[in-house]
Amino acid sequence: MQNTHPTLPEGTRIYATGDIHGRLDLLKIMGNAIESDLKKRPVTDPISVFLGDYIDRGPDSQGVIDFLVDHHHRTPRQICLKGNHEASLLEFLEDAGTLYHWEDLGGTETLLSYGLSIHDLMGSAGAESVQTIFKENLSKLHETFFESLPLHYQCGDYLFVHAGIRPDVPLEEQRAEELMWIRGPFLNSQEDFGVFVVHGHTPTERIDRHPNRLGVDTEAYASGRLTCAVLEGQDMKYITATTDGWELFDFIPTHK
Repeated sequence: MQNTHPTLPEGTRIYATGDIHGRLDLLKIMGNAIESDLKKRPVTDPISVFLGDYIDRGPDSQGVIDFLVDHHHRTPRQICLKGNHEASLLEFLEDAGTLYHWEDLGGTETLLSYGLSIHDLMGSAGAESVQTIFKENLSKLHETFFESLPLHYQCGDYLFVHAGIRPDVPLEEQRAEELMWIRGPFLNSQEDFGVFVVHGHTPTERIDRHPNRLGVDTEAYASGRLTCAVLEGQDMKYITATTDGWELFDFIPTHK
């Protein structure tokens, strides 16, 4: 029987934010929203979980990473998970030949945000030259951030992961690629995973609740809406941040 009422330990509140994709403007608004909510509704153990895909597609990937690295004056605990876009950046640092695959995912916008020019990207020197310039422009602090990202985080009845999990496979046996890339087998499953999964990766128009999972990727880079699930006890709320401000909602529509 599925746990349709997952819970967190007493005194814990988790703010789980979906895919940011270079939208520093929306991330700053979401940061203000979380801080404001905590002032109005204090809690003993607040945690911010970011579900991956901080970079690519949007205009300011470097600014997003700066924001996430400089978190010490905000929510006391912050956990940033690895998404497939961060994995693609790390692959490019190791193998210049993956540049064109990364660019297809929106990596061009990340390279531009780290100071490369259109001339750098369109020049005749090729992927090795782009890799060299990017390595020179990527601070050690940011490189360490990308390298240190965990693939999942578990608290209470919840599992937080970028893309999802392979049904019927124990967590310790899940493949990294599937945790960051999976769609169909996970999204179409109605099984009880043993945990309630909160994930990003697959964009939906609105926050997407099912009996066994909650999707919070509302395609911020294109829609202009960044979404954050607010979880406490058995309660679920969510925050939507737009350039016009933010709003906390008291319920999430449930899919049958």
